[in-house]
Amino acid sequence: MTSLTPWELTLGFLLAGSLVLHVVIDPDLSQRNVAVLPDMARSPAFHAQEPNPWFADGKTLRTPLPGTVARGRLPLVADGVLLDVETPEWAKLSPEQQAAWDGFAPPVEADAGPPERGRDIFNRVCATCHGLDGQGRTPSTQRGVPPPPPLTTPTVQGMSDGRLFRVITAGQGNMAPHANHVAREERWQVIRYLRTLRLSGE
Repeated sequence: MTSLTPWELTLGFLLAGSLVLHVVIDPDLSQRNVAVLPDMARSPAFHAQEPNPWFADGKTLRTPLPGTVARGRLPLVADGVLLDVETPEWAKLSPEQQAAWDGFAPPVEADAGPPERGRDIFNRVCATCHGLDGQGRTPSTQRGVPPPPPLTTPTVQGMSDGRLFRVITAGQGNMAPHANHVAREERWQVIRYLRTLRLSGE
């Protein structure tokens, strides 16, 4: 029989002692264990407008660094031209901007999803003013909101996909920008659905 070394005996006694203490103490398993570094598990949190002692200016809400791009908000570029989404009026855009927007096309994956997805987004976001049929006859437009033009007219249906994307993104006339409400891929799906309204409106 192999004899245990003093180190192994010490470890064995410590293990047996810890098991005995565990039974004798009868710990409350519903409570947290002793935290050696509690700040690692429960770091202090500050509200956006609350003073913050960790920064020299005392502000919690930080200004984004120059060049910071929010997730999902990469700049829109077509044919190497940075597309203008700040100017809502189409007529005020330069010819270069108008041509770039007209050439702005949906990604290939935009045609991969079912067309019903675009219809669902349209009914949820757009139909309040445009109506389920795209004709602009809704309770909102009958109670003071200026009605938008029907989406089945040759003028609207003659717009390029890129220009329709711009209208949804930057707004136009009485229509507010919807970039914060409709994700980019969803805007393409809505445009895909808008093309089917032409068939039902003729």
